[in-house]
Amino acid sequence: MSEGGQRLGFLGVLREMTWAFLGVRDRRNYERTTRSNPLHIILAGILLTALLILALVGAVKFALGGRPAADASAHAVPGKVMIDQQRGE
Repeated sequence: MSEGGQRLGFLGVLREMTWAFLGVRDRRNYERTTRSNPLHIILAGILLTALLILALVGAVKFALGGRPAADASAHAVPGKVMIDQQRGE
């Protein structure tokens, strides 16, 4: 473990940023991370944001499962206009 005066490497910054994403980080770790290489902090933030987005997309796909699309769009033919026969539109 690094001491208070040393900077963290990329993996250390990534670990600290992961805890920050979860909202559980103490002041000592915050101060140590802010003394680290700014490029490491930016890259870790971008990586964790991408992982968060992928996790959310995966959760939505999992929740929707294999449900078919709505009837009107399921039978749609590309390039053709669908007419709602019940409403006459």
